[in-house]
Amino acid sequence: MDVRLFRYLFENTSNAVIMSGCIWDKGVQEQLRYVYSCEMNHSPLEQNRQNGNGPMLYNGSPVHMFVMGSFSLEDAERLIHTIRNDVVGTVIIPYVAPIQRLLIMQSVVKKGIRDQEVMEFLQTPYLYLKKAKVEKVYFIYGNGKAFEKAEHEMYPGFYFETQDQEILDIIEEMEGYRIPVMKAGHMVNNRTLFQFGYFGIDLHRIRHFLFHYAKSARIGKIDEREIMKMLLAYRKAFTDHGMETLTMFCSPTEIIATQTDCVLNTIVIDKEDFCHADIERDDGRCTVKCMLYNDYDVCHCHRTEKAELRAGMLLLGNIRLNKHIQELQRHYRVVAPQIRAVSVPNSGNVCNWESSFMNLDEKKNAVFWICPMSGQIQNQVLGEIKAKNARFRIIVLNEEYGCCFNGFLTEKTE
Repeated sequence: MDVRLFRYLFENTSNAVIMSGCIWDKGVQEQLRYVYSCEMNHSPLEQNRQNGNGPMLYNGSPVHMFVMGSFSLEDAERLIHTIRNDVVGTVIIPYVAPIQRLLIMQSVVKKGIRDQEVMEFLQTPYLYLKKAKVEKVYFIYGNGKAFEKAEHEMYPGFYFETQDQEILDIIEEMEGYRIPVMKAGHMVNNRTLFQFGYFGIDLHRIRHFLFHYAKSARIGKIDEREIMKMLLAYRKAFTDHGMETLTMFCSPTEIIATQTDCVLNTIVIDKEDFCHADIERDDGRCTVKCMLYNDYDVCHCHRTEKAELRAGMLLLGNIRLNKHIQELQRHYRVVAPQIRAVSVPNSGNVCNWESSFMNLDEKKNAVFWICPMSGQIQNQVLGEIKAKNARFRIIVLNEEYGCCFNGFLTEKTE
């Protein structure tokens, strides 16, 4: 019998969305483990440092894919920690210009952090990841063509377009060497779809700033003082410089209601539960135990119409919905009917919010909104979500409580 188990585990944290995901195809004994990490950037000018090294997400099991939802000090530390302790097969990371990375390095120095690997990564992330022997590294800038779910796009593999020559030339000009930057696309692995989206600052704007700053400042010798002046000018010119965001949608494929039964189980976890995302390690018993012995919110679909069941997660990172809402809706148009849970961008900061995003085609399924707890800034946004639809449910992450979505897919029997 065709059985696939899936698990989306959200870490206990008050300042980030960290999802450890896993799907296990029991029939062929294949497992895919992945991580999405995105530190929330509450203020557009400053990042709040809450925690240091990230957890060992799989306790030594290989991590097939690590996705950096934002380019922050905390996300860099989690990635480096994972590379040190686990085998990381693929890293997907937003491309960030050198001057933006300098801002992070400046904050690292101020905080007295003396981790040589962190500084090396921030200075030259591409060279660091190559030296760390990560098998596949994808730097993402911009979005590729819209995903259409055509048959040829659903074969296993990576579907990223090479970035335009003009952009590659700008990047080489800023970096001093060539980096194979791609456009955001999608990948299919172990009958799971991952679709990525890039939303951030136009590199043409950064190049324009650097050109005109150098021209007006008449720089002769680049010293530390001149660099500090340039960073200050950059902060003033880019008030929305809160770094780039990679969004990610993930869901098992081939889950048509007429052919498949799908159970999705949602539970709250705390630090004493020692939950993990490695399904194969417990042979799927953790999922069954949750359904038998814990309080849970279970969604079981037995509909007969030819529709796709909702078992997908849309992780929005720090996207400015009020700026990118139309592009985001176009980008995820095809998979929108599969969304069961959404991460609220930037911990519910009203500056990142756009109310029209709540017009999801929710039908009769509950939609879960996942949000790290960050105080007063999120009250307006969470209030709007709760008032919009009685089926919308809010899950708040903090330092005590996380959450786990787990379930299974089976062939529908007559």
